[in-house]
Amino acid sequence: MSLSLYKKAILLISISTLNACAYTAPPEFDFNLGEEKFTPPASYKPLQEAQKQEPPLPASKPWWTIYNNATLNTLIENAFQENPNINQTRARLEQAAAIANISRADLLPNLTISGERSTQNGDNRQPSSFALIGAAGYELDLWGKNRANHKSDLLETQASADDLRAAAITLSASIVETWLTLLSLSEEEIITRKQIDLNKKVMELQKKRYEMGNASLLDYLQQDETVARAEATLPDILSDQDQAMHRLAVLAGKLPTKDIEIEISKLPAPLPLPDHGLPSQLLENRPDINAAWLRMKSAQWATQAAWANRLPSFDLSAAYSTSAAALDSLFNTWLLDLAANIVAPVFDGGARKAEQRRQEAITDERFQAYKGTVLEAVQEVEDSLSRNTFLDQKEKAIRRQLEASQKTLEQAQISYANGRQSYINVLNAISNVQSLELQLVRTRRTLALERVALYRALSGNLWVDHALRNAENNEDMSTTEMVE
Repeated sequence: MSLSLYKKAILLISISTLNACAYTAPPEFDFNLGEEKFTPPASYKPLQEAQKQEPPLPASKPWWTIYNNATLNTLIENAFQENPNINQTRARLEQAAAIANISRADLLPNLTISGERSTQNGDNRQPSSFALIGAAGYELDLWGKNRANHKSDLLETQASADDLRAAAITLSASIVETWLTLLSLSEEEIITRKQIDLNKKVMELQKKRYEMGNASLLDYLQQDETVARAEATLPDILSDQDQAMHRLAVLAGKLPTKDIEIEISKLPAPLPLPDHGLPSQLLENRPDINAAWLRMKSAQWATQAAWANRLPSFDLSAAYSTSAAALDSLFNTWLLDLAANIVAPVFDGGARKAEQRRQEAITDERFQAYKGTVLEAVQEVEDSLSRNTFLDQKEKAIRRQLEASQKTLEQAQISYANGRQSYINVLNAISNVQSLELQLVRTRRTLALERVALYRALSGNLWVDHALRNAENNEDMSTTEMVE
């Protein structure tokens, strides 16, 4: 290369480098964006003093073990191993981890080695030859692009791990809710069958009274209608039971035709109210909040990588080659080639600058998503605390109403037997009592489900990690037993 061309090349590289630096500057990355611009409220609405309770079990122990039901524990443990949705989330976590490992490789040199042996046949053939070529390359990460990409991918992996925790929380709560619904429906079935039997006995009694002339035909027909009305409610309850059983099997990763043995047929008492702590603790405990935060931080690092991509890149390379006619003479002659390379963007139509702006917009979008997740989480806790408070009051009111209705029925029966009232008053009282019996069961179920929703809203990472590790250990043991 002549001196003039050499100077022109140096001048062109210098202009390109200055140009790249001129139209961009290191952005002021705010790595405390969420903490500075958004904070949760100082406290939740206080619960009634009578309802406040101490935490019923250690933070590392799953909350559903309070029910002390082996079937429920086994269902959730199996679900953590076999549920398709949670296994999809595990697969996404593995994908994210692999992507992070790929970006980590960009921080390291790459090395390749190739060997060759050639043989020719024919009149003018050359002697056989052997060759060995080694090549190495390394990108000087002067602007931190590769480091930023790797940091972004690591944060995405951590967010995926929190997605797995959130999926485990949702899955366990769904199984408990379905289990409670199934027990409630079983209790409804028992009550309904008792009501049908009782109504039939009363109908037989009215039939005898009618035959003896002590009751009218209308009294008998009205009681027959009451029996039919009670019998008409039973198929819906049985259908709901089957559907709840199917859902429970699918949540556990089994076919809906799989029978699940449920030992008890009565709805258990609601879980004790947990220590809900402060909203600021929710930011540490809720995996969905943490995942949204990590994805926002990941987008910030991706923005830094996009900025660095607008600057010149520097690469170092080395190539070593040796060849010989005999294998034992391979390293007698060799060649080493060293090179440095610089690539500077001169004109790309604003593509790199637009990419940086796109990443900045993604960061802002993810901050808003994080903020929305926090707001929704606090709302979930507030709503659940409110519903638990008023449902507890409602259950007590229905119990008082049922007691009063039972006394009314007793008095109506006495008045009818003495001929002071018509049978319609007895029928109304029976209908009220039976309706309140079922309403009480359904209110207790709603209260139990709302208590589960509160535990889900306040769920933390500690017991989730413990439960997932146990499930994975049990799965490994099962796999080992199958291999043996």
